[in-house]
Amino acid sequence: MSVRRGRRGLAVMVAALAVFAGLTGCTRTVEGVAAKEGSSGGPSNNKSEKQYPNLLKECDVLTQDILAKTVGADPLDIQSTFVGAVCRWQAANPAGLIDITRFWYEQGSLDNERKVAQQLQYGIESRRINGVDSIIMKPNSPNGACGVASDAAGVVGWWVNPQAPGIDACSMAVKLMELTLNTNS
Repeated sequence: MSVRRGRRGLAVMVAALAVFAGLTGCTRTVEGVAAKEGSSGGPSNNKSEKQYPNLLKECDVLTQDILAKTVGADPLDIQSTFVGAVCRWQAANPAGLIDITRFWYEQGSLDNERKVAQQLQYGIESRRINGVDSIIMKPNSPNGACGVASDAAGVVGWWVNPQAPGIDACSMAVKLMELTLNTNS
């Protein structure tokens, strides 16, 4: 019983030290007054936007109209849901909502995507799409999600994930990849 109390006391002390270190070690005073961006009357600091104008344009490699048409949705029924390391959209197909994801990792590789798909126990099919080594990945998903990755300036990929069964996600993902690789040739 005393060993248990000792461990509990030690755990409480470690937790208290962690909280104390977090509160004191990560704080500092900065002089000045907080102000909303653009409220100073001076020019906005948009140096990164000027220096890297294409930083977020990877998500525009295919227009939303093309994405919608490819997954059988009305171009008015698609919206971007995230832009960052990956690009995401959601489209309303007559059979149900479809999540679309595009990724491009300049330092990635098709071999790495294959290894990850194997670890996740996805069905994997090797294929050449527009002359580029690619894989098609099929997780054991009740709604038939499907992904395609291609060896293009790193690795580029598309995932189509229907939220309802009965949609041919693989043909859609392959078509998106064909269109993407066409824009880069």
